[in-house]
Amino acid sequence: MFAYNPDKFASLFETELGQRIWAFLTHAENVARLETASQLSKPAVEGIEEQLLEEFREDVLADRVKQMVGHMVRQILEQRDWVLDQTDVKVQSVPFSKAARYRRPDWITFHAFRNTSDPRDVVITDRRQNAPLPTDARWSYYATFASPLKAAVAFGVRDIRQLRTHVHAHGFQRLRIERMLRRA
Repeated sequence: MFAYNPDKFASLFETELGQRIWAFLTHAENVARLETASQLSKPAVEGIEEQLLEEFREDVLADRVKQMVGHMVRQILEQRDWVLDQTDVKVQSVPFSKAARYRRPDWITFHAFRNTSDPRDVVITDRRQNAPLPTDARWSYYATFASPLKAAVAFGVRDIRQLRTHVHAHGFQRLRIERMLRRA
């Protein structure tokens, strides 16, 4: 099902522990967990950290083992058509402190900013640093998203390609986010 090229982890991969970790990571349930975390724009290993610790206990705490896990996860996800989005994403967990985040190749990363005096006034741009925001308000960083599902649910964006075209042409897209629920 999955092929692994251990490269610099060959000696560790050949051990019983390396073989057990590969079998664990390639189990269908764990692949689904890796993909679910990735769909939520989280580092993939966040989806398996509890199960990994339960299965391997302190054996997975060694830096070299964690590095091999990350190397394996990358190859698994790349074989499932995910691409590396960002490395060294901070993770508040055990056993990982930093991990890689993955995305689908057709996903586009956007950054949302809120008007500090009207939180329903939102600007979406493709840059977090030095973003070309409207000058008629003060803006604070709100969120980063890439998933078309998050774009649709959180910001009402139905056509992510149209959003990208508008942002590339004008530098940003300004939206009004209406309340989802009304007071009774």
